[in-house]
Order: sequence, then structure tokens, then C-alpha cells
Amino acid sequence: MVEQMGQMKSEEIREVIPEILIIGAGIAGMQAALDSADKGFKVHLVEKETCIGGHMAQLDKTFPTLDCSACISTPKMVDTANHPNINLLTYSEIVNVEGKAGHFKVTVRKKPRYVEMTKCTGCGDCAAQCPVTLPNEFDMGLGKRKAIYISFPQAVPLKYTIDRRGTPPCTATCPLHCNAQGYVALISQGKLKEALELVREKLPFPGILAYACAHPCERECKRIEKDRPISICQLKRFLVDHVEEPEFEFAPPEDKGKKVAIVGGGPSGLTAAYDLRKMGYSVTVFESKNELGGLLLHSFPSYRLPRRVVEKDLSIINKMGIEVKLNTQVGKDISLDTLVQSYNAIFIAGGIAAAESILRSSKGLKKARRGMIQVNPFSLETDVKGVFAGGDIVTGPGTIIESMGHGRKAAISIDRYLRGEDLLQGRESEGTQISSLRSLLPYRKRMEREVLPDMVKPLVDSLTLEEVMEEARRCLNCAGCSDCGECAKACQPKAVDYAMKEEIIELHVGAIILATGFDPFNPRGKPEFGYGIYPNVLHGLEIERLCSASGPTNGEILIEGRKPQEVVFIHCVGSRDKAVGNEYCSRVCCMYTAKQAHLLRDKVPDASITVLYMDVRAFGKGFEEFYERVQKERIVYRRGNPSEVYRRNGKLVVRAEDTLLGEPFELEADLVVLASGLVPRKEEDTLSGMLHLDRSSDRFYAEAPGLDPIQTGVEGIYLAGCCQGPKDIPDTVAQASGAASMACAIVVKGRR
Repeated sequence: MVEQMGQMKSEEIREVIPEILIIGAGIAGMQAALDSADKGFKVHLVEKETCIGGHMAQLDKTFPTLDCSACISTPKMVDTANHPNINLLTYSEIVNVEGKAGHFKVTVRKKPRYVEMTKCTGCGDCAAQCPVTLPNEFDMGLGKRKAIYISFPQAVPLKYTIDRRGTPPCTATCPLHCNAQGYVALISQGKLKEALELVREKLPFPGILAYACAHPCERECKRIEKDRPISICQLKRFLVDHVEEPEFEFAPPEDKGKKVAIVGGGPSGLTAAYDLRKMGYSVTVFESKNELGGLLLHSFPSYRLPRRVVEKDLSIINKMGIEVKLNTQVGKDISLDTLVQSYNAIFIAGGIAAAESILRSSKGLKKARRGMIQVNPFSLETDVKGVFAGGDIVTGPGTIIESMGHGRKAAISIDRYLRGEDLLQGRESEGTQISSLRSLLPYRKRMEREVLPDMVKPLVDSLTLEEVMEEARRCLNCAGCSDCGECAKACQPKAVDYAMKEEIIELHVGAIILATGFDPFNPRGKPEFGYGIYPNVLHGLEIERLCSASGPTNGEILIEGRKPQEVVFIHCVGSRDKAVGNEYCSRVCCMYTAKQAHLLRDKVPDASITVLYMDVRAFGKGFEEFYERVQKERIVYRRGNPSEVYRRNGKLVVRAEDTLLGEPFELEADLVVLASGLVPRKEEDTLSGMLHLDRSSDRFYAEAPGLDPIQTGVEGIYLAGCCQGPKDIPDTVAQASGAASMACAIVVKGRR
């Protein structure tokens, strides 16, 4: 395939598109884009993150000159975003590439930000109101950000993005899809009224469910992976018991001129009646007893579900204008066939005891197993046109929340039926779902940690406000944004748009430049160093964020709230190491370690700093001089081969062998910094397949045979920066300019 696509050199280009695609907007991508755009060519710059700048934007200083990284990269970021010839596509990914040099057809997926970029002013009012706090990836998880965020203050473009990862397990498993993560997040911030409003958006009878719900949400809580689930029902109960609400008012919607009969005044029937009335239908509830409630009144002891709670919740039925006919048993006092003639649609939710009499009163209904009514499981439609059934009369004994879920499903079906729409299309998301974010904890562990509901014992005393907020803060916010709507309320330009969808964009270009960069090696691949176990074992990019004035500590070196007094740097973590499959030298680790040691000496003058090195490779311009300068700053370079890092008496201990003396030694440390190497990005496997590019033995992109590091085996596709192999910033910029020149040489043939 590569040979076929590489025929460009011997074939005449018949059609050339005078446009260039650059994949990756780090320092290499920006340099290539600016060089190409300055020559007058249209450039499409695709970046998968929300902003441009790449890893260079995360650095504090650059070696060996110690220039401010932001002072160099920020002007380039601004120039890139404002250049008239550059089409900047952030938060976007390449989906497919076809064609050959001169004319590539590229498909790009632009992910939704849920914030309209043309309206967003970057003011930050939305983030100030967001109740969800998440680790900030730009700060390598050392700092925090909100679910609606910009990565860092100098981000380009300076537009907010909402981090929506999917439906949280608690919401997905709820038959009514109550937004548990949303109201838990609001409770954690003390926004109790807003939390109760969010509960009421999905639950017509929140008080009843606060006391008598089987809380399936808690069984699926992601927190179970750490200890025990969030006490979601306890939090909901606190809202119901302690938050004052205004008197319920119902503004009748436009009357649709259709009548619906509900058979049964239990949880399922009343939920359907509530939903249908909100849709604009005239609703009549037929109840065989002398009061509404069904099993809510007869299946729970009053100490478990207080009658006052039931009466308060059900009082809205009359206020909504729903007609109620008590002491009227369908099948005895009135036949189902009579209702069919008088109403446009019927929902049967009479409970198990009513099944036999209702089946007798209509010959069209079919009996399922155990004497229940047979329905379509997706639409709840029976064999009688316009008649639906749900709840216990269909499923047998179930929970209150499951019955209410059937009521909601029936209301949707009846609405579709009365409007003449398909009853089955697009209903996969209704009812209980399995979330992609669900816990994969083994069943045995889950059983040890989950707290099963007890529907008989009296409820324990309600939590205090402080306890409620503390419990809510335990939420892991596994879905990112909680969809609470607070950001939308705070946004004056009305830029927040939860309905935003992804876009598929098709580009036609003559040449492609790859500038996808690198990932830092994950030191968890060297478990002997304790990374991820001890919070004071960090890797190089994390120290860069601590040193940076825009970082999580505003430039102070603070480890667990204190300045470290003894610091040990370890070279070659993930480089020159056959054990992890990286036999190559990452080239920059020696020098960025020297730079970071210098920065630590400047920020913590009295600290004891030791660098354990295998070899020092200071090969670039001014590198050796910088290395010698650092050695004169009371920074000890010791040739040592570390074997492990462990904790003793509250301090870290680095055990190593002095390879010059041939003897073991130990160093105590408050902070251990691992000089992690550079590895190819995880996405490269997919991208290399689309582009038909080869990979070299070190898994970076392979250049074409010969000594040219820019050309690939596919004509018209060029390499720039660390995607071709580890290199420092000056070499990256030089290669990017070279790639831009070669790409322009191809696309210039397309100019008329």
C-alpha cells in the first residue's frame, strides 16, 4: 500500500489542492502552520485538545537559556489563531484519510464544546457557579478545574468547554433518570434549593421516593470502587425535609383536545397522569379505593413512609386539574370497553389484584404468565388499540421506582400514539440503562461494600447540614459535568448549549504535516519507584507545573503543603530501558532535569538536591555549559543506579548502587522527581493506519529511507517534531519549518 501511494515522484500531479492539513497544534504544528500561511496557502490546523500550545505551554522555562516558555509560545498561539489563512479546528480528531499527494480527502470529527464559541467571552461567570470540581489535566492532575473550564489562563482560543463524559451510573440505572450526580454536586456546594429543583425536574413525587425508594442508584455508585456508595437517598431525604419550597403552582399547557383514562391511583398510574397532564391532555384517574396512593398507603408502615409525606406529594394531582374518580373499580363498576369508547387512550396500572377483573372486562386483552396482562415491553401497548398497561399488573411485584418508570414510559407511548407517531423508534434510552462509566468491581468486592436498602426498619435520624455536604463531597463526579444547569443560568451571553452535537467536516488538501508530539512515559511502568503510590514521587512534567507561576501552587514548590528540604532526581525513567521496551534515549531528560534542579535551587535555596544519573548527554548548543553551571549551584550529581523507592519513618528512601564505587547507598528524600522519557502518543496506532505510515523500531513514525527526517514513505505526508522521534524545542521548530517548506513545494503546483 505504501509503495502504491508513494508513486508520486514518478507520476505527474494532475490535480493539486493548494491547501495544507497540519495535525497537532503544539509548537511544531504552530510553526509549520505559520510558515505555510505566511506563504499564502490555506492551512487547516487540527488539534484534539480544547486549546493549542501542546506540551510547551505546560513548561515554566526552556533550557539552556531559561527563557520563559509562555513568553515564547503565547505570541505564536495568538498569531496562529488570528492568521487569516489558518483554519483552526480545536477539540477535533481525524476520522479518515483518503487519496494521494496533491489531493487528500480528510474527514474530521469536531467534538461538541457545549459552549458556542462565537458567543463565549471567556468571562468565567459560568465556572464560578459550577459545583463540579475535577482534576486539571493541564496541571497533570495536581490542580483542580471545574466541569466547564479553560485549560489555563493564557489558553488560545480563550473559550470555555463543558466536560461531559456520558451518563453517570446512578442516573442511568434510575428508571426515571433522576439526575443524582447533579443534585449531589449542588448539595456539596450548599445550593439546596437548586438541588431540590433539579430533583423535581424528573421526580413528580420526590418525598415518597426519598423515604421509600429502593435506591438502585446507590448500588451502581462509582464510589464503591474506593469504599462505600454515596448515601444518595439520605441526601434526597434531607432536601425534602429541610428545604422550604414555594407553593406548587401549575400553569396548564395548551389543551390538545384529547382525553386519557388512568386505571389505578398507585405510583405507576399517578406518574403517568402527572406526565400526560403536563403534556396538555385531559386526564381522569379511576381508583377502586377511597383515596389515591395504592401500595404507598397499604404496603409501607407509617414509620417507614410517613402519611404526611404521601399526602403532600399527592396533593399536586388536584392542583394540576387531574380528575379523580374514587371508589370506582374498572371491571366491576365500569367496564374497560366502556372506557375505550369514552377516552382516546387508556393506561391500566391497577396493581396485581385488579388483573383478573380487568382481563374479564375486555376480551381483547391477553393474559401473560402468572395472570398478568401481556404488553409490548418497549411501548407497553396491549393487543387492544389505544390501551396500554404497566406497573405491577404487568411485571408482578416490583419497587416503587420501577412502577413509576413504567408510568413515564406509558405516558411517552400514549403521547406518541395520540400524535400518530411510531411507538418504538428511538426509545433505547428510556428506563434502566447500563452506563459506560459503570464500576467493573468484582461482584464479591461489591457485596462487601454496598449498603442494601431495608424497607422495613425505621429510618435513622436525618443527617445534619454539615454531614450532608460532607457526604455529597464524596462523589467522584465520574461523568464530569453533572448537567445541573448552573452554568447556563450564570452565562449572560447565553453561550451554553447542552444540545450541541458533534460535526463531521470534510477537508480537501494537497499535503499533510504530522505534528502530533509525544506523551511523557508513565512511571507506573516502573512500580519500584513508587509513582502513584507516594504523593511526593512526581515526574518531570508535574514538576514543571509546580514551578510555573500559572500552575496549581502559583510557582511555589509545595509537597503536601510543605517545601521539600531533600530532593532526589532520578535519570532515565522509561528511557534506555529494555524492561519497558524503550531502548532509545529520549534526548531531553538530562537537560530538563538540570533545568528543574536549577529552578528548585532558586525556589528552595536551602534544599539538599541530588541527581542520580546513568550518563549525562548534554549534546546541544549551550547544553554542556548549562550542565556545568548547575553543578556549581550545590547540586550533587552522583552516578547511581536506583533500585527502589520506599517509605521509612514518614520519609522516602531511595536505594541505589553507586556505579563508580561499586557499593550500595540510601538517600532520604521529601521529594523524588523521575526524569520520565518521551514515548509516542496513544492515538498514533489509529492515525498511522489511516495514513498508511510505517513505524520505526522505537514506535515513532519512520522517515523515508535516507537521511531526511521530514519525509515519510508516503509522498505528500511529512513529519515535524517529536512524532518522528524525541527532540528539544529548537530542533522541533527547525523540523517544522522544513516540513512546511516541503508541503508548500507540493501545493504550489495547484495555484492558478
